[in-house]
Amino acid sequence: MYTLLDRKNRRYLAYKDGEMYKIDNFAVLHELCEGTMKIGLSKYHILRSNLYDYMSTLKRKAQIIGIKDAAYIIARCGLHAGSVVIEGGAGSGSLTMALLYFVQPTGKVYTYEMRNDFAQVAKENVLRTSFAQNWVLKIGDVRRDVEESDVDAFIVDIPDPWDAVEIAKKVLKISGCFASYVPTYNQMERVYHALEDANFVDLEACEIIKRNMIIGSMGTRPDNLEIPHTGFLIFGRKV
Repeated sequence: MYTLLDRKNRRYLAYKDGEMYKIDNFAVLHELCEGTMKIGLSKYHILRSNLYDYMSTLKRKAQIIGIKDAAYIIARCGLHAGSVVIEGGAGSGSLTMALLYFVQPTGKVYTYEMRNDFAQVAKENVLRTSFAQNWVLKIGDVRRDVEESDVDAFIVDIPDPWDAVEIAKKVLKISGCFASYVPTYNQMERVYHALEDANFVDLEACEIIKRNMIIGSMGTRPDNLEIPHTGFLIFGRKV
């Protein structure tokens, strides 16, 4: 997989479709390699794709869990090659891609999504990557339909994550991590208390702030288009 950067640093994912490389919706090429090349009248830098490229170029159906939040979820849950993860809510597949990137080549991500339209968008995004073979997408309710057991992490992006705490406790390994992403303070408080009531330990509620900088020849300043708050994260571990 390759990523093309134009002169404005806009990025486009090039993925293999049979013998050809498809580049977003503007080009189909027989060959690509790392370096610089012209396509039409424009010059592009061609780089080998990484997780940032995959997550930055996905098609969005809903608000996504971005890179800064996904990175902390992965670290807090201790995910690595071979980990088995339950994900509740596919969204557009952003977090799914991050999870798959770290559990490959021997781990699994089982994603439960109730809406067919979200599932379809997530599927289109994840299938562009090189690690989709480690993914199982199920149409179902993560609050009650989970069939797997002895999993390393149970991660949900749903409106009522407190209703998933009991089934998470049932299917998680000892020391396994529950993680939830919510947009409001009320939801954060409610899921935190649900984890307390279910005797989860190592509890944490937080938000992750990222601030970009504009580097100029005459001075440097923060980017005034920044969106620092995205959502709240809540974690607990099973004992």
